Amino acid sequence: MLISSHVVSIDAKGRVSIPARFREFLNAKFGDRLILLDMDGCIFAYPQEEWQRRFSERFRDLPTHRESVRRYVRQMYGKAVPVEIDKQGRILMPARLREAAGIEKEAIIVGLESKFEIWGRERWEQMMREEPPELETTGEGEGPIELEF
Repeated sequence: MLISSHVVSIDAKGRVSIPARFREFLNAKFGDRLILLDMDGCIFAYPQEEWQRRFSERFRDLPTHRESVRRYVRQMYGKAVPVEIDKQGRILMPARLREAAGIEKEAIIVGLESKFEIWGRERWEQMMREEPPELETTGEGEGPIELEF
């Protein structure tokens, strides 16, 4: 399971080393392929198999006659970037994703069970100073389509 947070450095090419415990878990359970996605001011990193389970399989069943669904799916796939963990345990974060997440020289990698997030250090520290938000529940019906994140 991916839990805890780690401070990491970003090299000149935009690569970041994945913490050893995270790599061990990922390799044992999912392999070395990840899908990166900029969202919520950070980069979400999903093992490819987890991405397929959470998104690809569910997108097939969504009501694509709804314009909002088509736009959502288009944006999710359009923003996603496939990467592989190299032999040194690093991934290359494209400049577009680093800029969107405010990542420069240092980042924080935060494990969230079967995925992890990569935060710019300043954004992470600012967020950790804030009060946690209230959790909301949604009703059934024609409301928002609920997906896991």
